[in-house]
Amino acid sequence: MREAVEAQLDPARSPEEQLRLLEKVAGKIAYWQHSRKRSAKSHRKRRLRELDRCGIRLSALRKCFGRKVAL
Repeated sequence: MREAVEAQLDPARSPEEQLRLLEKVAGKIAYWQHSRKRSAKSHRKRRLRELDRCGIRLSALRKCFGRKVAL
């Protein structure tokens, strides 16, 4: 996000150069988003495999959220 703002704030750049820089930054942001999504999926799969090896099945566990608990 910071890079996109910096690309727009430099008054010394011509409008064409700002547009080119913004397109480049947009490409970087799209790559980062895709990379984070891929990493999250990989992490989730790895963690589920590790839990499975320990005999823990998340699908068999009771959920602890969404219920009202008296304090």
